[in-house]
Amino acid sequence: MLRFVLLVVQQRNEIMHINSKPVKHFWQINSKNPYMKVRPSVKILQSQGLGSRRDCENIFWNSEIFRNGIQIDPEIDEISMGETLLIDGKTFEITQYKYVLMHKPAGYETSHLPSHNPSVFDLLPKHYMKRGLQAAGRLDVDTTGLLLFSDDGQFIHRLISGKVGTKQEIEKIYEVTGARPFTELQLNRLLGGVDLDDEPEIIYASQASLLPDGKLELGITTGKYHQVKRMVAAVGNHVEALHRRVVGPYELPADLAPASYIEVDPSPILNRGSAKTA
Repeated sequence: MLRFVLLVVQQRNEIMHINSKPVKHFWQINSKNPYMKVRPSVKILQSQGLGSRRDCENIFWNSEIFRNGIQIDPEIDEISMGETLLIDGKTFEITQYKYVLMHKPAGYETSHLPSHNPSVFDLLPKHYMKRGLQAAGRLDVDTTGLLLFSDDGQFIHRLISGKVGTKQEIEKIYEVTGARPFTELQLNRLLGGVDLDDEPEIIYASQASLLPDGKLELGITTGKYHQVKRMVAAVGNHVEALHRRVVGPYELPADLAPASYIEVDPSPILNRGSAKTA
């Protein structure tokens, strides 16, 4: 009886061994070949913030990756920039850089190292953060609205500097709720320029208009510290709520919920002012 049991167990183990399919690990298969080059597809996946080289080798060889509805074969296929892939059921746009527009909610700091509140970066996917996305400027904790991110240094620089080409300034438009309804006199003073402490020159609003509910729509083309709040204080009012609606060519979509984000086209910033005039 004992011999029969041992024989059954042995046969069962042999069957399991035959039917089991070992997982393919690229780094294990080629670990004894120091001259084996990393596949271009693995480097591309790593550039998208999907993990370390080993993580991306594992993704490339063991995940289900579809391109245009057809599953790629890692033995013969390669991944290229500009493609849209479905990796284990999730969609990924394979791009050199990312350009992201967020509807920032109140209560979040624009910092990788927040002091008293959660960070806006916590609202973004981890693979975005591993790419090194940075915010183009800051919004205060209590300020809501449009906030842009990218891992493209040129794009970030142009937004922060406020200039795109010769005399092409990036305007930022805010909706301002004051402690009291704004008046025509305050509006005219903002358009005529206000003197702010520690600023060597008069600061002007690029545009200003009164909204029906007593709020103010205010445009600026400079980026001084707490500029809108200080300008409003200079004309005898106080900011109770501040919402940024526009940055240059980008306008916050009306249907984009707070804490949500979308990817945007960078060409209005990167291509503006690049063409030489005759």
